[in-house]
Amino acid sequence: MLNLRELQSRFFYAIARPVGAADEEWQGFDPLLLQEIRPQGKLGAEARLDIYAQMYCARLLDALTEDFPRIVAIVGEEQFREIGRAYLRRFPSAHPSLRYFSSHFAEFVSTHPVAKTLPYLEDLARLEYARVDVFDAPDTEPLRLEDLQTIPAEAWATLRLQLIPALLMLTCEWPVQTIWKNEQFTQSDDIEPAATVLRVWRHECIVYQASMDVVEQAALAGIRAGEPFAALCTKLEQFVNAPEEASTLIGSVLLRWIEDGILARTYDV
Repeated sequence: MLNLRELQSRFFYAIARPVGAADEEWQGFDPLLLQEIRPQGKLGAEARLDIYAQMYCARLLDALTEDFPRIVAIVGEEQFREIGRAYLRRFPSAHPSLRYFSSHFAEFVSTHPVAKTLPYLEDLARLEYARVDVFDAPDTEPLRLEDLQTIPAEAWATLRLQLIPALLMLTCEWPVQTIWKNEQFTQSDDIEPAATVLRVWRHECIVYQASMDVVEQAALAGIRAGEPFAALCTKLEQFVNAPEEASTLIGSVLLRWIEDGILARTYDV
């Protein structure tokens, strides 16, 4: 008789096999484990164990479907589940939480044959997983306009703003934010590659994404690097006709960020 630890280990290995794997990859259930399963009803030990294996695989595929709804809509549920089974064989779930199961999906899609006809799927998968990431990111109180109004004028030069944890930046080869937004987008629709930098963030329990121009990219990178406000203004001088216009430009960007809730209320002066 197997001890509890060995029984649990063999049981998990049995049900965690990717259902639908090719015959040459599957040699059948562990005979020692089958001996531990008591016969009951009309189903034998192998059939009963296979029910758990099918359920385990189905739940993982459901998790992928929930994380990548736009990809499912584009390729179709049947093809997506085929891709999902192949993904499961390459990247078996290795964490007690389903939250991390899809973390390699974008990487996997980039090497899958479907990427030859739909090359934007990798970037779309990265966007969809980023949305999952920011949704689960820690909460923090966003900066308000009235908070800025309390900062003394002499402190602005050394002011260091901070970003909320629920914010990610993505550099993509395709404008996948337009694909994600268009629920009617299909495989037959045309889309041209275009270098795109996105910010993905959560505000009041809702996840958003938006493309950024070069001004916003430079300013956001400066804040992420911990640069003071004076350095941000200097960095933006390259985008204006006169140096004094840089502070006005960064001011308009700050107002947009405060409205979107991507700045944390904590800051250094």
